[in-house]
Amino acid sequence: MIWFLFAILSGFFIALSDALNKKYFSSEGFPSMLTARLLGSFPFLFPIFLYLTFFKKPFSYLTLDLAFTTLILLFLEIIANILYMKGIQVSPLSLSLPFLSFTPIFIIFTGYLILGEKISLLGSIGIAFIVMGSYTINLPIIREGFTAPIKAIFREKGSFLLLQVALIYSLTAVLGKKGLLLTDPLWFASFLFSLLGIVGSLMVKFLYPINLFKLIKDNFKAFLAVGLTHALMCIFQMIALSGIETAYMIALKRTSILFAVILGYFFFKEKHFWIRILASSLMFVGIIFITLAKS
Repeated sequence: MIWFLFAILSGFFIALSDALNKKYFSSEGFPSMLTARLLGSFPFLFPIFLYLTFFKKPFSYLTLDLAFTTLILLFLEIIANILYMKGIQVSPLSLSLPFLSFTPIFIIFTGYLILGEKISLLGSIGIAFIVMGSYTINLPIIREGFTAPIKAIFREKGSFLLLQVALIYSLTAVLGKKGLLLTDPLWFASFLFSLLGIVGSLMVKFLYPINLFKLIKDNFKAFLAVGLTHALMCIFQMIALSGIETAYMIALKRTSILFAVILGYFFFKEKHFWIRILASSLMFVGIIFITLAKS
């Protein structure tokens, strides 16, 4: 049961990290948000990596398979984080983050297309709930026409960007599990996200005119708050993955869509709170059905 708690905690801390990031760094631009997310967790995760490496001496982990898996994960995570930060910058949390619930749908369809896995009845019901939720979340504009809530998904930039993130996460979830099987949960979490912090931040520095030292100096407390909450998400996620199946972990972590709606209301007074809670709840129920279908 403790693994389920860790998965839910990972969902809470990613929602909290996103809310803090949007609150303190959105006015600085998404490159600053991206830096706060990637580099902010480095001071908390890198010491764990050094400690585990020094005491466990995990040199047997260093294989070509791990190197290849890590390179693909870094590439996908950087793209996902860019889209993610752009999405929550331009749209309300309660309107963008719920679309991460499409990750298990993408996993179902990639399984069907690549492996020929059939979509079960429970899986179909789960898909229906998530689609209903994505329609309901834009229900306030129904007066513009019956198809308006569907069109709004693609018109609302943040929603569409988070849909793309959900697709990428359907791949990184599987690769992350592989990384855990090749190593150790805490070591791999601290290793991967420390490396992501360094590589991602250097890439941001190269692509965008941003002064990293000034950003950190002027927003030091906020930088650490975003980093700490993101680091806690990473740690809880990897611990949960070591104890339960990937599908269960993803489902429970997606409680983040409910936390995002709540935090969006309390942090930013986002509109249509009850409608978005209902929509997010429908999506979460859909995730549960899909998870049960894969068990």
